[in-house]
Amino acid sequence: MSALVIGAVLGALVGAVCRWFGLPSPTPPTPVGASLVVAMTLGYVVAGFVQAGHF
Repeated sequence: MSALVIGAVLGALVGAVCRWFGLPSPTPPTPVGASLVVAMTLGYVVAGFVQAGHF
């Protein structure tokens, strides 16, 4: 669970740094690309639960 929190904080930090320095966002600019990022993140989290034996 701590990896999920660290990942969320790090993602917010990267977004804030990009905004602060006027850099382009490192995320896909389309809804399809954004949903791909969400799907990959959910897959990563679910796989971690499966490997840990929670399912």
